[in-house]
Amino acid sequence: MVTCLQIIASIWAVFMAFLFIPALQVGAPVERRSSRYIQWSFIIAIIVMILVIILARYESQTLVLRVIPDSPVAGITGIVLTIAGLGFSAWARRHLGKYWSSMVMVKVGHRIIRTGPYRIVRNPMYTGLLVAFVGAAIAIGELLAFVALIIGIVSVLVKIKAEEEILLEKFREEYLQYKRDVRAVIIPWVV
Repeated sequence: MVTCLQIIASIWAVFMAFLFIPALQVGAPVERRSSRYIQWSFIIAIIVMILVIILARYESQTLVLRVIPDSPVAGITGIVLTIAGLGFSAWARRHLGKYWSSMVMVKVGHRIIRTGPYRIVRNPMYTGLLVAFVGAAIAIGELLAFVALIIGIVSVLVKIKAEEEILLEKFREEYLQYKRDVRAVIIPWVV
């Protein structure tokens, strides 16, 4: 029998293929990269590795503490949130087209995307990813999954800050207008 976590892993695998396979084609050349984001990513990765090593060594039973009961409701909720979140991210990826990158950068000819989900939230790919992370954490149900969720949230916020800095450098007034037009950073119509 297939488990909820296997279904969620399969959904993620399909999403990653959708995300990265088109990126293998030659896209727009890079105009500018954010070195600050690369530095912060490295620092966060080191801190996370140290934290996991310490927790695994001294508090291994705490990490697997179940905070959400293992139930069909938790599993189905996790699957639904994963599909909804990654579907929203895929919609955003489709609108970004050749300007998408896993790194923080501006490409030659780059423009501010205002179509699709970018009309309601400035960072719809991250919105979707966070919803999918929540879904996975609920399906897993253990404390470690929620620790990973918090780390994921912090990582996304760091990346959003780096992206906003580079977009402000490149598009100053146009990006400021976009921020006024679309106030939601992550949660549509809220934050």
